[in-house]
Amino acid sequence: MSFLGIDLGTGGVRCIIVNEEGFVSSEVQRSLSRLNLSANPGESEQDANDWIHTLESALDELFSEPKNRHILAVAVDSTSGTVLPVDSDAAPLGPALLHNDMRSINETELCKDIFDGDCSPSFSLPKILWMNQHLCLPDEVRFLHATDFLNAWLCGSVDIPTDFTNAMKSGLDLQAKEWPETLAGMPLPPIVAPGEVIGQISRIHQNRWSLKGSCLLVSGATDSNAAFYASGAGKIGDWSTTIGTTLAVKGISSKRIFDPQGRIYCHRHPDGNWMPGGASNAGGEILKAEFGDRIEVLEKEISCNQVHSGLVYPSIRKGERLPFSDPHFLPFGNKGDFGPNEYFLSCIEGLAFVEKMTYELLEELGAEVGNRIFATGGAVASKLGLQIRADVLQRSILVPQYPNSAMGAAILAAAGYYTKSVGDMSSDLVKVIKTVDPSCLSDERRNVRYTSFQKLCAEKTTKQ
Repeated sequence: MSFLGIDLGTGGVRCIIVNEEGFVSSEVQRSLSRLNLSANPGESEQDANDWIHTLESALDELFSEPKNRHILAVAVDSTSGTVLPVDSDAAPLGPALLHNDMRSINETELCKDIFDGDCSPSFSLPKILWMNQHLCLPDEVRFLHATDFLNAWLCGSVDIPTDFTNAMKSGLDLQAKEWPETLAGMPLPPIVAPGEVIGQISRIHQNRWSLKGSCLLVSGATDSNAAFYASGAGKIGDWSTTIGTTLAVKGISSKRIFDPQGRIYCHRHPDGNWMPGGASNAGGEILKAEFGDRIEVLEKEISCNQVHSGLVYPSIRKGERLPFSDPHFLPFGNKGDFGPNEYFLSCIEGLAFVEKMTYELLEELGAEVGNRIFATGGAVASKLGLQIRADVLQRSILVPQYPNSAMGAAILAAAGYYTKSVGDMSSDLVKVIKTVDPSCLSDERRNVRYTSFQKLCAEKTTKQ
């Protein structure tokens, strides 16, 4: 018996089947043939029927294997901010406006009060207002997020709720977990938490793919939230750091975290707690830009305890968002002032310093930070980087096996089927393939460098 997770991205569909022990038994990916139907600058739209055709192709392959047909439950995730109008049969009445569609600039101004002044054309609600104004829509129109649209197709009914992670950019009151009174007249679906049973896969689909027994449909999430559920972080004080091009953190807090400087935002966790998070301009981008295909060679040449005194802010971008906010910040650390090995080591250590500053900020703001950090993103391939991060943070670094959104969707499906909390289901199903513990209690020389790093950051920001 297994669970199906479906991830709808802007470029295609990924479907994975996860068994009751958390192992991925099968996976299929399909690319969308048309990525943007608009040729106008700032516009990004797709035909939602293309999503269906692409998903059908993926499921045809997936279920061609009889062993894959014992599915207990299904959940879907998709990119936040994507929305489309549909009729009472869930048929599209216009194109789906994607998260990066910027045409609703004027409508964004009308929505700012609902979002406490922080609204963007990338949000769903301005797009809904734009479609109401510019498309010829019937009175019975409904607006569905991308996840909702696939759910409606899977269960054969448009009368289904949306999850509160997708609803957040449509104006949801996160504290109350319901639509505000100002949106009472909008044709928006009811709200549920991710991981709740909302229906069953339709008999048509069950017969088409010869599925064994009934199959539950469980409410999904946005792709970024689903990826967090797949990180393994499931308890209050658990955090996940993703280091790819940039560094991003997300964790579980017992209370909502407010940051007047806007460095940290808050989602809601399905289990009722809060999910603070934020993203830095620092990240692995600098390593790729400066060292390219030499990274593996340098990793083998350098020890994490190698003596050095270099300080590098690991970003190639102007400005910073986290752990401090300054649009004019200029990264420090001139490559010409270092030997190649020292510069490489200083970049990796700088990433760990940014991560440490971020978690110290979160603790200052009132968030709980436990003694383990789940690590995802391309940086987990660096044995050197993982050890330096563990030593700097003085916390264990845990690397999950399948830290992708489709896995997170499968976890939601399992949580709905077993009526368990999403956090507990994540702990049960996520397989940690590597744990890196601090190699020493503390390194005085590194502590001195960290203090100097903090001072340099402060000097660079306060002088603007």
